[in-house]
Amino acid sequence: NVLYTATITNEVKNQAGIAMINNYVWTFSTGLGPDDTPPTVISTVPVNLATDVAFNTKPTATFSEAMDPLTITPASFTIMQGTLSVAGSVTYVGIVATFKPLVNLEANTTYTATITTGVEDVAGNAMASNYVWTFTTGSGPDDTPPIVISTVPVDLATGVSINIKPSATFSEAMDPMTITPTTFTVKQGNQFISGSVSYVGLVATFKPTVNFVANMVYTATITTGVEDLAGNAMENNYVWSFTTGTSPDIIPPTVFRLFRLILPPKWCL
Repeated sequence: NVLYTATITNEVKNQAGIAMINNYVWTFSTGLGPDDTPPTVISTVPVNLATDVAFNTKPTATFSEAMDPLTITPASFTIMQGTLSVAGSVTYVGIVATFKPLVNLEANTTYTATITTGVEDVAGNAMASNYVWTFTTGSGPDDTPPIVISTVPVDLATGVSINIKPSATFSEAMDPMTITPTTFTVKQGNQFISGSVSYVGLVATFKPTVNFVANMVYTATITTGVEDLAGNAMENNYVWSFTTGTSPDIIPPTVFRLFRLILPPKWCL
């Protein structure tokens, strides 16, 4: 039950030696107890037992929570073909770990991917057990460029809440390393809006540092710098615009429809 303030100063620099323009400051409050819940893998690409997988894919695993990046390594995220280890590198962005093979996978071959109990969340909790899945490659690569299939807000939307977080949904799984504030931008006129970008599932989300200004037109862009897991870039930038209204969205979401799923005999969830 204590309020803390964290600061990244403008002394930090990118690999080109360029420093941040301003300090980045955020606050958070602690609760009553520690985090002792083990993380889990909630989805993978390819899915377990997938077949005809493009041999130039980069397998990914999405976790249930933020992980300690130092524990996401080629030792804790492995790909095996039989008893042979596949050489490659591992990256971690948001809550997604990606394995990038050194060379393309073999065609028509079964592989086993494993996330070991060596991975930990940011509180130091390890997974309770290894997470293992298999997939089989097909005979060819993925050479189809990804596209944006929907956005929030939609193009030319008006009266948009000033606390909106614009998002774009892609046609296929993307390489999280390519979804950044450089490849997903929001501008008001010629002024870039400061914010962070996250990617989960097929959805990239732009989170502004502060709320948008009321009654303003904004332009969002997904650039050709984004790539799918096979390394295919979008063919063209995807651009859409929206106009804010005068107020934030303060209405909580609700469940508006329930479905009953009837399974065939001997099937279960």
